This record gives sequence, structure tokens and C-alpha cells, in this order.
Amino acid sequence: MKVTLLSLFAIFITGLLYGQTNLRFCREVNKDGTCKNPANEFSISAEGGTITFLLKNKEGLGTSKVLYKIFSLSDDGKETYNNTIEQDVQAGWNYAWEEAVFYDPGTYKVLVYDKSEDGTLISTGILKIFNQ
Repeated sequence: MKVTLLSLFAIFITGLLYGQTNLRFCREVNKDGTCKNPANEFSISAEGGTITFLLKNKEGLGTSKVLYKIFSLSDDGKETYNNTIEQDVQAGWNYAWEEAVFYDPGTYKVLVYDKSEDGTLISTGILKIFNQ
């Protein structure tokens, strides 16, 4: 019984810490953390294109390092690992952004993890890339 209560408490605390964390995709981010041209679909040239991941939490990010794990999604939903981007942040920051270059059209799933603690999943997003 103690283990179950402890597990429920841990899940509750994790929800409080990261429940407000939001991942957005944009072409670029202003210095004040405003997403320019937010979308979930972007067109890129044959040479590739840069998409910015904007991570926001009005209470603070609550970590010193995040991992963006990128997976491509097939038409039937199968995930294939693509890339990991690691970013140093500060726990009190309300937002952080990281650029990623995409070369291939398709649907991508981005999972954001707290690397400084226990690898807790803190946000996710789906992104579609098209050729111009």
C-alpha cells in the first residue's frame, strides 16, 4: 500500500511540475520568447530547412537540461528514431528554444525529456514537413 501511495504521489508531483510545459514549433523565436509563425506544418527546400522548438512553462522549466528526441512517423504510425538534441537550460527560465534542421519531408514526433533528473517526459508535439 505504501508503494502505491508513493507512486501516486510521484505521478501527482510530476504532473504539477511539468503539466504546464508546452512545446511549439515555429520558424524563429523573438528575444522575448514569442514564437514567429507558429505551426505544426512547414515547407522546406530540397536543401533542408530549420524549424525552432519553443519550450514554455510560466512556472519555470524546472530542470537544467532537456532532451528533444525526434522520431519519424510512417503512415501506419510506426516510429523510427531520427535524432536527439540536448540543451542546457536553467530551472527558473520560463522558456527556451532550440533549432533543428530537417532534410526530409514527413511526419515527425518530438518528445521532450528532463535530462537532469530521471528522464521524465515533459512535453510532446507532432510536426509535418513538406517540400516546397
